[in-house]
Amino acid sequence: MALLKQITERILVIWALITSWSKYQRNREGNMELLNRLLEELDSQTADIEQKLDAEPPHPIKRQEDEVYEWLENVERIKTEVQTIYQVAERNYLSPEHFGKLVNEKIVEVKELLQEGKLYTGISAEKCFKYLIIGGGVAAGYAAREFVKQGLKPGELAIISKEAVAPYERPALSKAYLFPEGAVRLPGFNVCVGSGGERLLPEWYVEKGIELILSTEIIKADLDSKILTSAAGMKYSYDILIIATGSRALRLTEFGVQGADAKNIFYLREISDADKLVEEIRAKKKGKVVVVGGGYIGVEVGAAMRINQFDVTIVYRQQWFMARLFTREIAAFYEAYYENKGIKLIKGTAAVAFDSGANGEVKAVKLEDGRVLEADIVVAGVGAKPLIELFEGQLDKAKDGIKTDGFFETDDPDVYAVGDVATFPIKLYNDMRRVEHVDHARKSAEQAVKVIKASEENRSIPEYDCLPYFYSRVFNLSWSFYGDNVGNPVLFGDNNPASAKPKFGTAWIKNGKIVGVFLEGGTAEENKAIAQIARVQPPADKYLDQLRKGDYFFA
Repeated sequence: MALLKQITERILVIWALITSWSKYQRNREGNMELLNRLLEELDSQTADIEQKLDAEPPHPIKRQEDEVYEWLENVERIKTEVQTIYQVAERNYLSPEHFGKLVNEKIVEVKELLQEGKLYTGISAEKCFKYLIIGGGVAAGYAAREFVKQGLKPGELAIISKEAVAPYERPALSKAYLFPEGAVRLPGFNVCVGSGGERLLPEWYVEKGIELILSTEIIKADLDSKILTSAAGMKYSYDILIIATGSRALRLTEFGVQGADAKNIFYLREISDADKLVEEIRAKKKGKVVVVGGGYIGVEVGAAMRINQFDVTIVYRQQWFMARLFTREIAAFYEAYYENKGIKLIKGTAAVAFDSGANGEVKAVKLEDGRVLEADIVVAGVGAKPLIELFEGQLDKAKDGIKTDGFFETDDPDVYAVGDVATFPIKLYNDMRRVEHVDHARKSAEQAVKVIKASEENRSIPEYDCLPYFYSRVFNLSWSFYGDNVGNPVLFGDNNPASAKPKFGTAWIKNGKIVGVFLEGGTAEENKAIAQIARVQPPADKYLDQLRKGDYFFA
């Protein structure tokens, strides 16, 4: 019996050893299998991250490039260490206990790496918004204000702008921004001060839950997928898109002008352009400026440069100032006024080449008629082009713009176009037009937002009823124009440029009606009155004499 008991005890011990060894083997194999599976997952994660690092355009993961490369180095280190442990274990250089301990340690380390890797693979390359505005100019700011008025919820709206600042009143750039004294600077002319409204500082957008995505260029627009892609690889999806991209300044290089890539040739469209010009104004005090172009930019910048005591010459191909709007008689007043201020005007010719010095800066402007003008600075205002290339082939076009209806809806029901880029119906003239002016940018943006919100609430609102409006202020002069400059123009008032307070205007007569009115030197009330005349279009034979007498309130 004693012998049987001893045998039984030995069998139990052996069985316990076998069981324990089997359990160890199962655990060992299970841990090795787990570690191998985790390493495979780590390989897959690594491949995904490396692909994002090499992506074109750059993926947002590039913003954490240093941390990501450190993570990749740790991955390679762990994989090498695991491989070494396996090789040493195969040669029986490790005890089972030591091997098991090392495997468990590596399992913990790999899990930590996988968790960290999820931070990088999970970097969002897409942001989603209910409403998205592309373009950060005047229209964007006024649209944002209207959204808030209409009950915008935080997080619903984003504005994507290539510029680095919140929306501002762009007309200031060619006027008071360039002044030698009392110059305006941001935030002094953030929207919506241009129309007498609240100044919307960057903090306002934060308070209202509006995301301002600044210094961001959109390089692709997929309207079918409702996704915009930035140069940095970020994707922005939307339910409703408002295109407010505005226009860009045409460059002399686009016309094949020789030497137009010289330094100190400036264009004026964005605040960064104005900052560069201001810097050069300070560097070239009382130097020589040649302004190329006799439109808005040329006329306003020419005046600002003269106020800065520069020797100013304005060159333009047309036979008179502001030829798209002014008559010869209107232009004659301003041309004489500018000449009295010491500004030289050269009409009917164009810049065909530029000479530059050893430092690459422009030093002379060659004209089509053979004259050569010395220049320390050149400012070119030779036109603008609406920024609609992103939407080529996706939206209907008309007259160089995106075709919309009177609600600024495009042929895509979830896309609206406002401001410079929109070609829309003007009810007053039964015509499709594209209007490049700040007043239209403001009002069209507000109209689009009203339409969007009304549609969501199953309400109807009236179509946009545009009365074309243009204005300018230079030196001590201030003019306004309302309506259409077609038909027979009739000059009235005192248009003597030597007058202490000149006040004159022009009425355009078509089909016996006054369809447009221009007024220099009018009061705010008088400007409102001529706007009403242009809208009502009263019979000329009855009311033209009243305009000549200075009565603008009959309408």
